[in-house]
Amino acid sequence: MDVARVDIAVLGGGAAGLSLVCHLARTGWHGSLVLVDDGAHPAAGRAWAWWSRGDALLDPRAATALSCATVAGPGWRRRMDLSPYAYRVLPGAALDAAAEAALASRAAWRRLWGRATTVVPDDAGASVTVETDAGPVEVRARWVLDSVGPGEDRPDTSSLDFLGLRLRAREPVFDHGAVTLMDFRTGQDDGVAFMYVLPVSAREALVERTVFSAPGASPDHAPHLAQYIGEIGAAAAVETGREHGRIPLLARAPTRAEGAVVPIGARAGLVRESTGYGFARIQRHSAALARALAGGEDPAGAAPARRWARALDASLMRLIRDDPDGAREVLGALLRRNPPERILAFLDEDASPLAQARLFASLPEFARATLVTRLRGAGARRR
Repeated sequence: MDVARVDIAVLGGGAAGLSLVCHLARTGWHGSLVLVDDGAHPAAGRAWAWWSRGDALLDPRAATALSCATVAGPGWRRRMDLSPYAYRVLPGAALDAAAEAALASRAAWRRLWGRATTVVPDDAGASVTVETDAGPVEVRARWVLDSVGPGEDRPDTSSLDFLGLRLRAREPVFDHGAVTLMDFRTGQDDGVAFMYVLPVSAREALVERTVFSAPGASPDHAPHLAQYIGEIGAAAAVETGREHGRIPLLARAPTRAEGAVVPIGARAGLVRESTGYGFARIQRHSAALARALAGGEDPAGAAPARRWARALDASLMRLIRDDPDGAREVLGALLRRNPPERILAFLDEDASPLAQARLFASLPEFARATLVTRLRGAGARRR
C-alpha cells in the first residue's frame, strides 16, 4: 500500500472541506495537506445559501446577493429589508475553484481522488485508508478534519425534503430584488411545508417546495408546486431544470473529536435542525479551525459551544412533529412580529440575550409556554 505523510488530511470535498482549505490558505499556513474527495457529490452541481454582512472570506464570491426577503402565510405577506445583511448564494463551481486555487498555491497541498474507508487515531495522529482507482493509499496525518465519517452508520432521520423547478417565463413575473425565504401558502397535508423562490432575474427563478419530513416519508411536491406557480403568475413558464434532495436534520448530539480526528460540517452539528442552513456556521468554524492550526493549537478547541442552540432546535423540531399547526403559528409570529435584523441574528446564533427575550415575547402565549417547557426539558436531557 502506498503511504502518504501529511500534516493535515481533510476528508470530504463538500462545503466544509472546501471551505476549510480556503481558510487555511488565508492564514498563510504552509504545512502539508491532502484533501480526500470521492467525487460522489460534485460541487459543480450544487450551491449554498446564507446571509451575512459581507465581511466573510467567501462573501465576495457569491453569485447572488439580495438585500430583501419575502415571507408569507395565509392572510399575510411581508417584504423585509435585510440590511445590514444580504442573502447570498454561492455556486458550487465557485467554491471548488476557490479551493483549487488554494491547493495550487502550495507545493505540499493536493487533492486525492478516492473514498476514505477507515480512520484510526494513533500516537502520531491518525491513519486514513483511501480507496483510489490505482489502489489503496494510506494517509498518515497529524490532524484529520473529517466531514465524511468513514464506516459510520447513517440512521434515517427527519429531513428537509425539497423539490425545486428552474423556470423561465416570457414576461417579468418574479420579484428579482428579493428571495422568498418562507411562504407557508402551500398544502400542509404532508407536514410543515413552505415555498422558496430564488430569482435570477424578473423572468427566471428557482421555485422550490420544502417539507419538514419524517424518516421514510416521501412528500408529493409536484401538485403543490404546480398550484403555487400558477398562483404567482408563472404557469406559462418553461421548466429548464429541477433539483430534488433531502437535507438530514441531526437527531443526536454532534460527533465529538477523538484524538487527532476532528469532525467538521454536518458531523460537527453545523446544519441547524430548525432551518437546514449551515453554510455561515461552517465558515465561522473553518475560520476558527484555520486559526488554531496555524497557531499550533488543538483544532478540537475551535468547536463552537452550541448547547443552547441545540436545545432550541430540539424544542422546535418536537413542536413541528407533534403540533404542526402550532409550529406554523410560531414560525409565522416570529417572521411577522420582529425586525429583520433580529430574526436573522437569532437564526444565525448572533442575537443578544435581550434580543432573544424580545423575540420570545413576540410569540403567541401558548407557544411561549410550550416552547419554554420543551426547551427546559430538552436542555436537561442534553446536559
